[in-house]
Amino acid sequence: MKDNQSNPQTDWPVVFDELKRKESLSSDARLAASLGVTRAYVCSVRKGRKGVSLELARAVFSRLGRTFDTERLEKLFVPAKVLTHTANLKTFRDYVIARANGHCQLCGIQAPFNSPDGKPYLEVHHVIPFKDGGDDSTNNLVALCPNCNRKIEISPMDSDVKKLKLLAKRYQKREPV
Repeated sequence: MKDNQSNPQTDWPVVFDELKRKESLSSDARLAASLGVTRAYVCSVRKGRKGVSLELARAVFSRLGRTFDTERLEKLFVPAKVLTHTANLKTFRDYVIARANGHCQLCGIQAPFNSPDGKPYLEVHHVIPFKDGGDDSTNNLVALCPNCNRKIEISPMDSDVKKLKLLAKRYQKREPV
């Protein structure tokens, strides 16, 4: 790659060819095998139909003798819009779980265990799904224990859905988020 501002989508063929030359690999099939991916995947990346994960990018650049920290890799390979959206969701998630005070907002039981960060483990659920016009606002998010989250996703009962919608409606009145 010529510089850190170049477009990885169009430069991956160049990067792959450079790695093939450096490691004396005669084909994309051998390159794919050495990377632990399929030849079809390498072809799809070359054609711009697929992206490259941060782990694979890090491995390729390492083998080329280049070093990039994860933050720079993310800026190169993950669109800024996605990074911002992900950061917002983490903030919303933390807020929604704190708001639940460590208890499932459907069944009311305490979180079954703590996350590695020491906080109660609850999963965030969209009360109104995107396909039905929902959004990522904290007014549309609730914290559920893993069992209730799975239950509501696989086999939602009308009474559970109604309870969560009423809860979300209360949040809309209380919180201007």
